[in-house]
Parts: sequence; C-alpha cells; structure tokens
Amino acid sequence: MKILPYEKVVAEFKPWQPVYLAVAQALIDMISCAELDVIHFGSTSAKVGGKGIIDLSVLYPSGKIQLALNRLAEVGFQDQVSTKPFPPQRPRKDGAVLFDGIKYLIHVHVIERASDEHYKQLQYKAFLLQDPQARSSYEQTKQVILATGVTEQEAYAKQKAPFVKSVLSQLAV
Repeated sequence: MKILPYEKVVAEFKPWQPVYLAVAQALIDMISCAELDVIHFGSTSAKVGGKGIIDLSVLYPSGKIQLALNRLAEVGFQDQVSTKPFPPQRPRKDGAVLFDGIKYLIHVHVIERASDEHYKQLQYKAFLLQDPQARSSYEQTKQVILATGVTEQEAYAKQKAPFVKSVLSQLAV
C-alpha cells in the first residue's frame, strides 16, 4: 500500500461501508511498529456514515512524539492540509490510499498513548458502536449540516463539533 497525496474535497454524506474497516486495518498494519500503536477511531470506525475519511491515531510513548512523526513521514504521510492545522504538539498528518481501486482519504492524529484524548477516542467509539440511536442521530446531524450548504471540510467539522462534545461530556475518562 502506498500513501498518496491528500486531496481536500468538499464534504458529502456517504453511507457507512464495511470496507472502511479493511482499509483502516491495512494502514494500522503498515504504520504500527514496536513502540507505536495505531487505532481506528471516528465515524468510519463506529459504523457511522459521513465524509468517509478514515481517522487513525498513532499513539506514541510519553516524550517520543518525534518517533511517531518520523514513522509517518517514512511511510509517506504529509503535513495536514488545512488553513488552521492542529498545533505541533498535537499534529495531524494527511494522506490517501488506493484500496481495491478506490481512493480513501486518511487523517492520522498523533497523540500520546494513555492520554485523556486517547481514552476519549476509545470511549466515544465504544459508545457509538453500542448505541444505534446515537449513530442515527449523528448521521442526521451531518445530513442537516450538508443540507444547509456547508460543504467545506473545516466548516463542516466545526458544525458537527457540538454533537461530538455533547457525547464526550457524558463519558467518564
């Protein structure tokens, strides 16, 4: 699997597909190494329709962020494509892959293993997987945002943030 250049595309709603899990697992297998773990989180991991962008987190040991950044550069991920990128102490790297002839966009978040954010990602995913009504509500939220004409990725993400924050506020970390 080769990491291709990322393309910023307009947000659209794509129903969830099982192939997202296969793409994520192939990437996890490619990125993981002795000191780094990789998890699949976000909508594509929790069977929620949306943009179809696969979110992963590379989990590095405390104080070893450069190890994660070097590994991601080594396999071909690029700096985040954004007008407001994540800060250097909590970066995101971007890329794309072809899987069975279809292009998938990838966001790789670089976070410290065992941090609050790591645990929140795990809890959020588990919550959505266990609650079909929450998944449905999240999909409806996304579709309403798109119906208002918001299709720029960052604006779309900002619009759906209240739903995510509402769920996270209910989860114990």
